[in-house]
Amino acid sequence: MRGRITPLLLALVLLTTLPVGRALGPDVSARDVGRSVAWYPAVGGIIGLLLALVAALTATAPASVAGALLLIAWIGLTGGLHLDGLADATDGALAGHRNRDRTLAVMAEPTAGPMAVIGLVTILLTKYAGLVALVSAPAGAAVGSWFCVPLFARAAAAALMTSTAYRRRDGIARDQAAWRSAPRIWGAIAISLLLGMLLLGLWTALLLACLSGLTVWLWRGFWQARIGGYTGDVAGALIEIVEAGLLVALAWGSGWA
Repeated sequence: MRGRITPLLLALVLLTTLPVGRALGPDVSARDVGRSVAWYPAVGGIIGLLLALVAALTATAPASVAGALLLIAWIGLTGGLHLDGLADATDGALAGHRNRDRTLAVMAEPTAGPMAVIGLVTILLTKYAGLVALVSAPAGAAVGSWFCVPLFARAAAAALMTSTAYRRRDGIARDQAAWRSAPRIWGAIAISLLLGMLLLGLWTALLLACLSGLTVWLWRGFWQARIGGYTGDVAGALIEIVEAGLLVALAWGSGWA
């Protein structure tokens, strides 16, 4: 039984700060690491459920306070991992001078440049604005949002990782790229879409799926041209970008409800 859930536990350890690491056995293999990618959407769903709990607990707070607490909880659940990837990817994209080796070197540096800070502030402000709008929306307008946004964002990252070459010689993503199972990953993505349809309705789910897919396509194309593939930072940044975009779309749509 432990062997069957090891990929899920690995995905939780990598993508969240939930204390599940002790449940992993000593016999974790590279194959388990590769199969963990197919569990990314499930981890997104777990994050979404926890965010829904926070939203329920802060329902009586002013919208601005509830939005801030939701954002803090969101960052806390992921340990800021994807924000770190966004910062590194922003620096690499803007300070890499269109040179592959230079871009990879910049992304590996532990420091963050001014453009990385601008990217972080922009994403966080966008997510905060979307969260405030959603908690201010009429009752029922945000049903399913807390579950589907992180779900779809991690499905987008899984799609990127299964369709793109990994461009570093080390890191945990190397084993993920070597042992990933495309059928399992696309199956998990399909399940994510079905869940979105159940929770948000057919057309809303399809719209969010199309926005996610378009973002993956554009993001993938940019990094294909820049470094010929992806890195862990690129995948993490994609999660943040998709989450921000979907929050804006849902918040904007709630205004028409």
